Amino acid sequence: METRKIQQVGGGTYTVSIPVQWANDHDIEAGNTAYLYTHRDGSLVVRWNEKEHSELATTDIELDDTAPEVAERMLVAAYSAGFKKIQLRNSEGLSSAQRRAIDTCTRGLTGVEITEESTHHVTVQGLLDASDVSIRQSTIQLQYITLSMYQAALDFFAGESTESEHIITRDDEADRIFHLITRHFNRSLLDLAELDLLGITRPQLFEYYVTARQLERIADHAAKIARCVQRTEYTVSEELVTESRAIGENARQVVEEASDAIINGESTEMAHSALDDCEHVIQEARNLDRTLIDHSPEEAYILTRVLDSIIRTAKYGGNIAEIALRISLRA
Repeated sequence: METRKIQQVGGGTYTVSIPVQWANDHDIEAGNTAYLYTHRDGSLVVRWNEKEHSELATTDIELDDTAPEVAERMLVAAYSAGFKKIQLRNSEGLSSAQRRAIDTCTRGLTGVEITEESTHHVTVQGLLDASDVSIRQSTIQLQYITLSMYQAALDFFAGESTESEHIITRDDEADRIFHLITRHFNRSLLDLAELDLLGITRPQLFEYYVTARQLERIADHAAKIARCVQRTEYTVSEELVTESRAIGENARQVVEEASDAIINGESTEMAHSALDDCEHVIQEARNLDRTLIDHSPEEAYILTRVLDSIIRTAKYGGNIAEIALRISLRA
């Protein structure tokens, strides 16, 4: 790093010199035009040779000889990467299955729609401006969906609900919000103006992104519990259901406390409490798992899988609490 003193020229213009060696390396001469970008975090970016188009303006994806699921996978990847315009092409003509996959996937993403179609290509265009997006509100929404799914999965496991398909369907809602947060996080890595439009700092955006990543994984485990119970024909004793569900409820509390500490800026004590509870939940779940050797293989099978999801849920909650602790050190 080098330092330069600010000079004042005339009545009010300030100037600062740039290193000669750097200027020579980039073929910069007197009279060249510099492009200055001011940002809300206090940074000033100076660029030469301004690009005509953003690196995230458009991308072309070739789908020749690819399965429909590959088309969907590539579209989600391009959306999450932050591209404004995504063009999917097949030189031999898009198949009906590819078109259906693209259409279904597009409708499952936020802020984009198909704007052009031909025999050989489909264009998916981003229409949502970053200034209309609240990363904090999106994280709150994801937290609500995730905790609701997880609670419903525990109720289904305990036989108090038959809403298994609804739990699995809501996993798509969680994915949609996480993809939106990921999209704007990735855009911010290449475009500082994205942060200004979002009204958020880079550290805050990163913390929300990592929190959303943990919440999305918890939603996956809620769906996993629902599928596991849905597919088994065996019953679990009331005693084991009661004990494992209580542990699951404690895991949910870990996630709620930890994510509240991020979203609402709760006290450091809450983050510490969530981490302590996380360790307690994991130990209780493992202790219960060790007793399953004395139960039937059918009971052991389903409970082992449910307890694994409970443990992972607690760990993801612990990861969020660790983020909250790191934030507290910056305050």
